[in-house]
Amino acid sequence: MLGLAALVALPARPAAAAAIGVACVGDSITQLTGWTNKLQTHLGAGYLVANDGVSGTTLLKKGDNPYWPTTQYTQSHATNPAIVVIMLGTNDSKPFNWNAHKGEFVGDYEALVDTYTALPSHPRIFLNLCPPAGTNGFQISGRVIENEINPMIKQIAAAKGLPLIDVFTAFGGHDFDPTLFGSAGDQVHPGDKGAQRIADTVYAALVAAADGGVDGAPDGNTVDAKPDMKPDAGAGDAAGSGGAVGAGGATGAAGATGSSGATGAAGATGTAGTTGATGTAGATGTAGAAGTTGAAGAPASSSGGGCACSVGRDRVRGSALAVALALVVLSRRRRRGRRAAG
Repeated sequence: MLGLAALVALPARPAAAAAIGVACVGDSITQLTGWTNKLQTHLGAGYLVANDGVSGTTLLKKGDNPYWPTTQYTQSHATNPAIVVIMLGTNDSKPFNWNAHKGEFVGDYEALVDTYTALPSHPRIFLNLCPPAGTNGFQISGRVIENEINPMIKQIAAAKGLPLIDVFTAFGGHDFDPTLFGSAGDQVHPGDKGAQRIADTVYAALVAAADGGVDGAPDGNTVDAKPDMKPDAGAGDAAGSGGAVGAGGATGAAGATGSSGATGAAGATGTAGTTGATGTAGATGTAGAAGTTGAAGAPASSSGGGCACSVGRDRVRGSALAVALALVVLSRRRRRGRRAAG
């Protein structure tokens, strides 16, 4: 069973709501192989998968056995499904169908799609490429499927804006895996392994649909009561914390020795530069990091030019060190001044 890592969430279905209908439209590959039952297992109780396949039928209205007048065609509309999966075209590859009516295939296919689009449930419609075909006794042509029918189905999906499910590639394409088919000599009808491959591929496409799919855990999902397949408005990415506001630049030591002994520490202590009567003149004191020169001590309002903007970590550390050194020098001078006075 496929995991749900890529699950696209839909609004949760109310507990009492009816299961969501999935109509699987097709021929004997749908009716007889059991892949719809396996899809039901994948989807769980929140969905009701209907096998609306009819053995031997064609998509072509003028094929030897058209799907259009069948009971299953009528039933697939009457149930107002929320999701429709169409896999028709294999029997159209028979020479007596394809050679006479291949020019009608695209128009007939688009007309079939339109019958489901017009339903009150406005279902989401998925188009399956036909699986590859090899040796068989039904006149089904693997070459026509690969080179003509599947390219037309791709064309229809693109024109209609519908999701395409690539069952053909899932089976190995041109070099298909023969173990996916059933009894020897019939490389048309998948065996159990092939049926599982179809179910897995369809389920993965429902999950990965760009704007919706199924929701919840396997075998018990909750679903959207009207699966318009649009994603929920998720919580946006967490807002990035704006860069840390830089410390406003450590206040510059306003000259190692301020005149009159003031070490103006650019207002770091707000003391307006304590004067030391015997301090040496600091006329040559270099201005601290953005601090004012130490003439008479910088006033407390001198902020060292650090404004509330980000600064480099090294700059902050360097400025702080300058302040610390200036305070040490001031402390030593005060002690020398007191000893001289005594």
